[in-house]
Amino acid sequence: MGNSIKEIKRKFQAGNNMDKYGIIILHNIISPYKTLLFNALNQDLSGNFKVIYFAETEGNREWRVDKDKLQFAFDVIFKGKIDDISPTKMAIAIYRRLNIYDPKVVIIGGYDHLACWAALFWAKMYKRKAIVMVESHYLDKPRSKIKEGIKRLFLSNCEAALVAGIRHMDYMIKLGMELENVFIMMGVGGVDRGLYEMGVSKFRMDKLRNCIRVGAAPNNFLFVGRFSPEKNIMFLLKVYKRLKEKGTKEWGLILVGDGPQRKEIESFIIRNKLEGVLLPGFKQKEELPLFYAISNVFILPSVSESWGIVVDEAMNSGLPVLVSNRCGCYPDIVQDGINGFSFDPFNEDSLYKLMDNIIQGEYNLEMMGQASIKIIKNYTPEKMAEIFVKSINFVINKK
Repeated sequence: MGNSIKEIKRKFQAGNNMDKYGIIILHNIISPYKTLLFNALNQDLSGNFKVIYFAETEGNREWRVDKDKLQFAFDVIFKGKIDDISPTKMAIAIYRRLNIYDPKVVIIGGYDHLACWAALFWAKMYKRKAIVMVESHYLDKPRSKIKEGIKRLFLSNCEAALVAGIRHMDYMIKLGMELENVFIMMGVGGVDRGLYEMGVSKFRMDKLRNCIRVGAAPNNFLFVGRFSPEKNIMFLLKVYKRLKEKGTKEWGLILVGDGPQRKEIESFIIRNKLEGVLLPGFKQKEELPLFYAISNVFILPSVSESWGIVVDEAMNSGLPVLVSNRCGCYPDIVQDGINGFSFDPFNEDSLYKLMDNIIQGEYNLEMMGQASIKIIKNYTPEKMAEIFVKSINFVINKK
């Protein structure tokens, strides 16, 4: 690790000033989990990189954009939402920025924006090293031969890929990238462990009173995320309805979030007179420990999920997790029978059986929660920053 950092610093010393950086990272928007990763990377590289954000946020994100938390050099090309910006205008702006900074290594956050292609074109034009960051895997979305062919072309022009996990690595190999050129980041940025450990511990000490205070059941299944079709919340509600029809009284369901499906979700709850469902709305990350603390099990039923950072949060909070087998974080951090279980998000019986077994006391939830904490301790922003450095050192020395 130390030799890699020294090598980078030595080769890029001349680029560490206001107008020129040895390493440029391109990312679509300012996101909390990537901020933690880049802050950790800043410590490792002594600031010898700059992050260029295409825009501040996007239409379907409600999290607070707090630039004071960014401890690294950054540049935001466009204020506001990325959805409102012309792709061509953005691509031209990125190309011009790269001309100004003239980095030796360009780390490109994906391949789904025209600006990413502009960055790759610039790297090839000026014979610079290109690393692509990939958070998609082969199960998260339907695939077409044309799009896959375009991705193959993009990847064939990159010296390395930084991927979230095992499934993402397999996907890159399927698209033609050599195994030695793929680096597993062990997640998508990590979470603030202290926030969840301390916050959850504080609220959990008086769990029953906190349940009563917010109107929750004494025991709860928890979902945190956007209320949109790919999250598969209606599937979860249908399974929960079956459990209530069986006579389950001591267990509730907390759905934290908001989005385009909220009215549909509320309508289903009212129409079916479904008791025990709590909808507290969208919460900033500082508000989430309360809900992790009053819950017993976390559920992510998504049919499309690149990783599932909320699973990291739940595990840091000491919760067992039930995760759709379509989620990118499975099987990296979800170990069947150890800290939770996976299930088929298209088969209600698959999830129903797990939830019913939990209600019947078939599993040791406390032991599973402790296993979650043990597993997730290895998935930190600091560990991910180390992988970043390894990939950078790899492409620097690659002929």
